[in-house]
Amino acid sequence: MANFSYVVRDRSGRVLRGRMDASDRNAAIQTLRESGKMVTSLQEVPAGGRFNLGDMFKRVKLKDLAVFAKQFSAMVDSGIDVLRCLAILQRQTENPYLREVLSAVHDDVAEGQTLSQAMAKHPRAFPRLFVSLIRASEESGSLDVVLSRLAESAEKEVSLRNQVAAGMKYPQVIAIAALIVITVVMIFVIPVFKQMFASLGGQLPISTRILIGLAVWMKKYWYILVLLYLAVPFATRQFGQTAIGREMLDRLKLRLPVFGNLTQKVIVARFTRNLATMLSNGIPILRALDIVDEAADNVVFENAIQKIRNSVKEGESIAGPMEAAHLFPPMVPAMIAVGEESGDLDGMLSKVADFYDGEVETMVKALTSLLEPILISVMGAIVGFIVISLFLPLFNLIRLVRDMK
Repeated sequence: MANFSYVVRDRSGRVLRGRMDASDRNAAIQTLRESGKMVTSLQEVPAGGRFNLGDMFKRVKLKDLAVFAKQFSAMVDSGIDVLRCLAILQRQTENPYLREVLSAVHDDVAEGQTLSQAMAKHPRAFPRLFVSLIRASEESGSLDVVLSRLAESAEKEVSLRNQVAAGMKYPQVIAIAALIVITVVMIFVIPVFKQMFASLGGQLPISTRILIGLAVWMKKYWYILVLLYLAVPFATRQFGQTAIGREMLDRLKLRLPVFGNLTQKVIVARFTRNLATMLSNGIPILRALDIVDEAADNVVFENAIQKIRNSVKEGESIAGPMEAAHLFPPMVPAMIAVGEESGDLDGMLSKVADFYDGEVETMVKALTSLLEPILISVMGAIVGFIVISLFLPLFNLIRLVRDMK
């Protein structure tokens, strides 16, 4: 998401200036034009020149968006007008940033803008997919139905993310706890043994010397470890914000053993669900593909989806270029081909999404079961090495004393 500084004229000819977030320059221009503005200047603001600590906390969680869509749908279905719905939702939402956004959306709608135009000004709160579906509902007069489907789609996405997060939490806790214990032993316990071994004299085993040398280094240069702990994630994140870095990291995510397969299935489930939601609400296939590629959250898949879009634009089916991309499991283009032939593409996409939701759940459970014994074995080996290295000199000393007797 980039930030742009713009100068526009409204319908009355008044000059307006401001800033907005958008995925790219074309998306920013489209958003401004759809809100009835004539763009006279649009400049991207460099990332370093627009840092604002408050912006770090200005976001709307997917869970908040799901609750918002569900409540909005229920009120519209009950016959409450949009302005009153927005006012009620603004008062009852717990997210302060969403409350601020809904206030601005309410004011814009009150001034005559459509709901989709008002929402499009706030891409931090409402993704392009969300805004596009709202726009489609305005044309078809089915706002309550679309909001309900958006809520259902968001809830499934939240469930998918929670499954992955929950599956990884236990191994992470074990690894962090073990790392803390080992660090404490290396810095505080082993130096005590070092002094004892020095007073005894004699040649220490190679494993003991390695362990003591590592402990001495850690105690002396502990700040280097702290700096690495802070610097590596920061450097990785900064590298991931560059075009080359993001592509390299996203490609690496797909090639990792076991985890790459999990990442692929998560993206496939997300892509097919979002595409099914858009097609079922009357959004043209080219427009839908142009929007859902952003939701993939992986530049390798985004590029593949754009190639699929270009092929469809030239008159090809979706299944053919999807199979040629070699990113989707063979079952996906096969089922989509059946959906295209039967005229039920959105229904088949929903079935694919449901299938891979289940696949992700099964794989996360299996991965958790696999990681637990691996982590325990690795930690056992490390602890065993430490114990043997510390007590081997003592055993040698006891044997020496026994031989002297």
